[in-house]
Amino acid sequence: MPWQQVTITTSKELAPSFEEILENNGALSVTFTDALNQPIYEPPLETTPLWEEVLVTGLFDEQHDLSRIEQIFTESVDNSNSWKIHLERLENQVWERLWLEHFQPIKFGDDFWVCSTEHSPPEPDATILWLDPGLAFGTGTHPTTALCLSWLAQQNLTNTTVFDFGCGSGILAIASLLMGADKATSIDIDPQALIATQNNAEKNSVQDRLTIFDAHDYPKDTHDTVVANILAEPLITFSNDISNLVKPNGQLILSGILSEQIESVTYAYTDKFIFEPPTVQDNWACLHARKH
Repeated sequence: MPWQQVTITTSKELAPSFEEILENNGALSVTFTDALNQPIYEPPLETTPLWEEVLVTGLFDEQHDLSRIEQIFTESVDNSNSWKIHLERLENQVWERLWLEHFQPIKFGDDFWVCSTEHSPPEPDATILWLDPGLAFGTGTHPTTALCLSWLAQQNLTNTTVFDFGCGSGILAIASLLMGADKATSIDIDPQALIATQNNAEKNSVQDRLTIFDAHDYPKDTHDTVVANILAEPLITFSNDISNLVKPNGQLILSGILSEQIESVTYAYTDKFIFEPPTVQDNWACLHARKH
């Protein structure tokens, strides 16, 4: 069905007030997004920082009367010069399908592709990972995931085992299996990630070779390759747990790291690993190391 959308451009100080007004006046959902392309890459745990300038967007059903919405804001919020409002009627579309149509196939290495089910693979004889964007992180479009996939695509994973620490959508474990790994294990703290990983494994017919566990309770067996694409802080916090999952002479891939965090993350692992030079894309880094 068609929807209506109210978007307010404002400061981070006023954004919570606009959220409250939208919710109190019938908004079905309210979202905050960056208005000035000033991303916050890794906020401290248990905080929700906002950008200096914020887009506050409220979604309404088509029957809702928005004729007084601007008047309500004017009457309720001081500093009327500090915000701008835009009202818009959204055409009736299947939004999930629209997003899938824009998720173009991505190639890694010589013959490995990540494709949505809405597309035909550009190289039908290549190895294809079928993946539709969902609630769990990991489609191959973000540099952190892309760097890991590019590294995996260059490896000989035949008859090896892989551990995916913080699996998100399961893309890295599933890719490893499609590239020749014998078995893979995935863990995550997010229940939605575990569901997404199971669904994606079944979609790619690798579910019999992939085991999935909650990150609070999983086997501590060692593996030939361990991939951890999370963030710098948990990579440092869980460095002992992650290190202990790697076999002697095994390989470790760490991603989700900003360029300025390379040194601190590397330092947390140097007693057990020898690192190669980092790979960097758009200020995100991927670290590769081999265990002593």
